[in-house]
Amino acid sequence: MEELNWWEKEIKSSLYNELKFMIPEILFLRGVWLENRQVWKVSFPFHFGLYMLLATLVLLFVGAVAMIFGAKITAGGSTLSSLIYYLTILVGFIGLTLGTVGGTGLIYRRVSDPALKNYSSFADYFNLAFLFLFFVSGLLTWLFHDHAFDGARAYIYSLLTFGGQPEGYTSSRSFLGEGTIVLASLVIAYIPMTQMSHMFMKYFMYHFVRWEDKPNFKGSRIEAMILKNLGFKPTWAAGHIGADGEKTWVDIATSGPTRNK
Repeated sequence: MEELNWWEKEIKSSLYNELKFMIPEILFLRGVWLENRQVWKVSFPFHFGLYMLLATLVLLFVGAVAMIFGAKITAGGSTLSSLIYYLTILVGFIGLTLGTVGGTGLIYRRVSDPALKNYSSFADYFNLAFLFLFFVSGLLTWLFHDHAFDGARAYIYSLLTFGGQPEGYTSSRSFLGEGTIVLASLVIAYIPMTQMSHMFMKYFMYHFVRWEDKPNFKGSRIEAMILKNLGFKPTWAAGHIGADGEKTWVDIATSGPTRNK
């Protein structure tokens, strides 16, 4: 985009190169590794634990669907059923363990490190504590009640079948198990409403913000989107910007900053 009249030339893009950069960044927090190795040591297990639990949720869903069609997700089932059974245990245990360890480390660093403590808000502490509670509850449930995630799989089965119960499954309720299911449901509902959704939004940030190079021609979809956004009326705390909720972005952009009284 630094070339003269770059929009008149062929625009080349590479999904492979994008993924080669984004996968290490999203999965392994490469930016944190390069900039703050000490934070990475606790942030990576926390985030990767979340990713592993997302994979566990997918495995539980696949297992529940398989049971609807008559499969038995047990150690003595078919090769595929046994693979789902053991893989769920392995991935779920790793996710809960990493999340618990990483959550403990992040809370400690937030409290003890002045560099982090100074700009940590109540929401930051609440989000960490909330997820940490879920990780600990899930790990205790795995250790003392639902080692094979049978209860979690049966719960998803009941959701998909509107209250059904897998054949041969004997419900064994526990406070830990039911509490973990409630916490997991709340986590799934809560994450999209907070900055924790950045784990999903990183792809869009890189793909549509940092590397977006489509030219904005007159009458294009991009122009229409820009015009729509220019009509928004922002509210910013910085008084010199003048974003009082009455002026549009066009008004703000075409007028100079005001002097605070």
